[in-house]
Amino acid sequence: MKFLNDKDRVGCSFILVFALVYFYASFDIPLSTLPGNEVFTARTLPMYLSILTIGFCLLRIFYPERKEAGDTIAAAVRSFRWRPFALLSGLMLAYSLSFKFLGFGIATVLFLFAGFYILKERRLWLSFLVAAGLTLFMWLILTQLFDIYLDNGDLYRILTGE
Repeated sequence: MKFLNDKDRVGCSFILVFALVYFYASFDIPLSTLPGNEVFTARTLPMYLSILTIGFCLLRIFYPERKEAGDTIAAAVRSFRWRPFALLSGLMLAYSLSFKFLGFGIATVLFLFAGFYILKERRLWLSFLVAAGLTLFMWLILTQLFDIYLDNGDLYRILTGE
């Protein structure tokens, strides 16, 4: 019963299950049909991230840090801020549902901007500039470096007539 009262071990167990599912799902990522011995494929990053996560979770579960008694799950839940959690969870759902219509650029900028606002950042221009800059940076990395196609969205096709 000591395991179920330790919030760090229980949290690591949830992350471990997610990492195991992520590792299993990474084998379903299609690979390029072009011949060649590529060192870096679409599966490489997800596999290594899940392997690292599994390793760190196992270390935290079997070799936890020494701490004071009384750090239980019940104490952690009492001090948890549920409103930002619920708002950010809803925002992630809205982001995933709006992605096809708005496309990567607009959906990601709006997602980050709204996330900053939920996390109480009230300098709106700074939030917008950081969201737009981070989105542009990620778009450049994903499309130019990794050659991943990111859809412009149905809104773009409606406005441009494509």
